[in-house]
Amino acid sequence: MRVSLIGLPVAAVWLAGFTAACSGHNPADGTLIGHLYGVGGPAPGLPRPWPGTVTVTGPGVHRDVPVGVDGSYSVTVPAGRYTITGHSPLYGSGTYLCRATEVATVTSGHTTKADVLCQMA
Repeated sequence: MRVSLIGLPVAAVWLAGFTAACSGHNPADGTLIGHLYGVGGPAPGLPRPWPGTVTVTGPGVHRDVPVGVDGSYSVTVPAGRYTITGHSPLYGSGTYLCRATEVATVTSGHTTKADVLCQMA
């Protein structure tokens, strides 16, 4: 029995592209992770994870990401620089704005951490 290897590299490249397209994963994307925290307030004032929503804004992206009771979020976005803000029902009944300490730079194939802080007086 003979197996022809002609066209095998082309088929492998096609299959890899098809698999990536079907999975929704783009190799140029990166992952943005972090927590929504309440900070400050009465002693000891340590960061406390809060539920709510984190908004990720960057090149061609404006996405609201739900945050669970553990305060964590994760979102896949194209490489670029992102501003991250948030809201929590535990902070001004969800009307006060929470912010990340700096702009997050997401690179292809990597994970970038950016925590969002709701600063209590």
